[in-house]
Amino acid sequence: MSKVERFAGGAIGEPGQRVFMLEVVVDGAATAYVIEKLQVAALAEEAQRLLKERGLLGVGLSVEPGDVHAETPVAYRVGGLQLGLADDSDLASLIIHSTEDADPPAEYELTLPQLDAFAREALVVVEAGRPACPRCGLAMDPDGHNCPRTNGDLRGHRP
Repeated sequence: MSKVERFAGGAIGEPGQRVFMLEVVVDGAATAYVIEKLQVAALAEEAQRLLKERGLLGVGLSVEPGDVHAETPVAYRVGGLQLGLADDSDLASLIIHSTEDADPPAEYELTLPQLDAFAREALVVVEAGRPACPRCGLAMDPDGHNCPRTNGDLRGHRP
């Protein structure tokens, strides 16, 4: 397993057109993984749950969360994630699986403050997207959307 120098989750682009990514820096080399918004949210929420169980939620407050960079080489699209905390360690293990069977999983060790900082920032990025429709819960564009609950009628239905 590779020890991580920096671990970030974020998005590139404008809301509605964003590409979510995980960026990992090991030995000065950055690698990015394309990931779905819901996967980022699930990873961040699970990280916070595990840290809270140990009474360590907030240990990463002194760690500056990182940004993802569009120029970072992409390894692959994330198909699955495994996150674990060993009972006797201050490290978390993260295994990133590809959507393609031919790609080997990437295995990383993160400090708990790195994991906490990632989770905090990732949830902010996820929430910074388009506003949800108050009627159906789907994301709305700046000029509204065809809400299934109004049968596509947009009158008075703007963010």
